[in-house]
This record gives sequence, C-alpha cells and structure tokens, in this order.
Amino acid sequence: MLKGSYSHLNPVSKLLLLIILVFSFLLFSLLLGILVLVPFFGSGVISLIAAPDFADPAIVNALKVVQMLNTTGGLLLPAIMFMWLCDRYDSGSMYKLPHIPWLIVASAALIIVAQPVVGLANELNSHLSLPGWLSDVETWMKDKENINATVTEAFLSTVSASGFLINILMITILPALAEEILFRGALAGLLKDWTKNMHAAVLISSLVFAAIHLQFYGFLPRFLLGMMLGYLFFWSGSIWLPVIAHFTNNFLSVLIEFLFRKGYIHTNAENFGANNAAWLALLSFTAASAVIYFIYSKTMVRNPSNH
Repeated sequence: MLKGSYSHLNPVSKLLLLIILVFSFLLFSLLLGILVLVPFFGSGVISLIAAPDFADPAIVNALKVVQMLNTTGGLLLPAIMFMWLCDRYDSGSMYKLPHIPWLIVASAALIIVAQPVVGLANELNSHLSLPGWLSDVETWMKDKENINATVTEAFLSTVSASGFLINILMITILPALAEEILFRGALAGLLKDWTKNMHAAVLISSLVFAAIHLQFYGFLPRFLLGMMLGYLFFWSGSIWLPVIAHFTNNFLSVLIEFLFRKGYIHTNAENFGANNAAWLALLSFTAASAVIYFIYSKTMVRNPSNH
C-alpha cells in the first residue's frame, strides 16, 4: 500500500480504519504467539493461554512471549501503518527529539514527583462502588481486576538479572513505544484533526487509554497519566517526551518490585507512592505543577499553536 492512500478519508472513516487495524493486528499477533509456542507445549497451548498455571515458570515465560508479540504486533505496528496510510502531516516530525534536551529530563522528573498524587488517585479509585442495580457489573470488574493483578504478580515475580531485563523490555520499553505512538501519535492526533481542539483530543484519548487496560480500579490514575502524556505530546510536538514519561512510570514499578523481592526495600510497587499524608500529596502536586509549567513555558515559543 502506498503512503497516504487513505489520507482522503473523513475523520470517522479514519477512526474506523484505526480500530480495524488494531483488532486485526492483535488477532494476528495472538495467532503468531500460539504458533511460536506450539513446538514447546503442543496442542495444549490454547488451554495454557486461556487458563495458565502461574506457578509454572515455563508457562509464565511463554505468556511473556505472547505479551511482547501482542504489544509489538497488536499496538505498535497498526499505529505506524495507520499514520503511513493516512499520511499524517506531522507523523515524521513527531519522531524528532525535542529542541531542548532538558525537556527529556523534565518529563521523567514529572512522573517521579507526581507519584504521591497518582497514589492518592489510586486510593480514591479503589473505593469505587457502583449502585446496587449494577452489582453484576461491579462483580465482573472486580473479577477482571483480580485476574489482571494475578498476571502482573506473575510477570513481576523475579529476582534474577535476566528476569529483570526481560521485564524492562516487556513492561517498560515496548509499552512506552507502542502505547504512545498509538494513543498519542495516532489516536490523539486524529482526534485533534477531527475536533480542531487539542484539549478535547487529550481528554478523549486519555479516557480511551485508561479504559482499554480493563483495570477499572486503576482507571483514575491512568486517566491522569494519559492527560499528562497527551499534553507533553502536543506541547512539544515530539513523541519522545510522552515515551520517556511513560517509560519512567513503568520502570519505577518494575524496579521497585524487583528491589522489594530482593529484600532491599520494604515497599512493593503496588504500595509505592501510596501515603495518606495530605502534606506529601500537596507537595507532590506543587512540584508536578512546577515541572509542568517549566515544560509548558519551554515549548510555548516553539509550538505556540498547541498551547
């Protein structure tokens, strides 16, 4: 297919194209993962994926392979193909590094100083309670949350250097690249072209970003993260600021969990940043606001139309 062959489509058709590409590539990636695992697990590979034994390291490693294939083939590739087919005017420039190197450092610092605020949002979200007539929905949400927690626990359960490095690739590098190019580069860019409003594009793409993880009791912190990542993208015009910020967020979880399991620290990734002290949340909010203002002011001259 030639570059820009679908650039004439209206925004609704482009959104439909993006959805079709993502679901098609996700299905292909899943099938590829199954084929890769068949030589090792035989015909039982489908049941292995459907009802895995997380106590078996071989099965956990197999699931990691499937996860990495899904992230790369199901998220990253369709996003790149979508921007190629639709020939987005900024799809090339967004891969350029920001003109001020300190913005990279500031993006990572923003995520670090915002951890107590994110922890507070997570704490508030954990108390979500739906009306009685939605009790079945709430039960499904909790069951889904427990399944995701079990998978995350299995993936992070490593004390070896090799396991740590694999988790960095699987949980930090690949998702940071794939999800930012998909949700910020492709989706938010499309929404901005459609609505002619950067704030609407950031808001809607953040809602989709938070919802698509299917971890409803972590919706609010993911939504806040998505908002920060969206503004980093539009203000700077570079995908690398949200990629670095996303990487930092995920890397903190992997590193802290690894250090916890090695016995070097006493707080695991789930509880890191969680603190009921109002002064700490206020300090975190103030520091994060200062970093956001720094990034905003440094990018305003370069991209005034996105401020």
